[in-house]
Amino acid sequence: MHRLWEPLASKQRPPNGYAAKFSTPFLLATGFVHGGVGLDAFTDEAVRDAEVLALSSKVHYVIDPENPYPNGFTGHIRALLNDGTVVEERQPHFRGGAQEPLTRADIEEKFVLNARHGGWDDARIEGVLALLSKLYNGPIDLKPLRG
Repeated sequence: MHRLWEPLASKQRPPNGYAAKFSTPFLLATGFVHGGVGLDAFTDEAVRDAEVLALSSKVHYVIDPENPYPNGFTGHIRALLNDGTVVEERQPHFRGGAQEPLTRADIEEKFVLNARHGGWDDARIEGVLALLSKLYNGPIDLKPLRG
């Protein structure tokens, strides 16, 4: 709990982009406000986003004594909307783990987002993806990836 939730006030308002990576309230709020969380959420500028911080301050947690942690990593979110509607979702294990590995499309999407964040243009990204796709069919020449 301490790594992602405590102290709660600091997690609701992470002091910098690095701290935001370990802040469940900030991550949830960013996802709701911006429709997702990418590498751009972990900047010192991003942690000052007033709309995200306003929502993050409303995010709290309750420890479930039935949770199987550390033998299992589950998720449960319950949101009370302004109109009184409750939206609830449970996740029996985390995506990308042994029970729900990432698909090839998931991995390619993650690569593209990281490469773009690193300044790569679409031509370079597509060239690398084309080379990498050959890994599924046998050996490839990696020389074009160097340099």
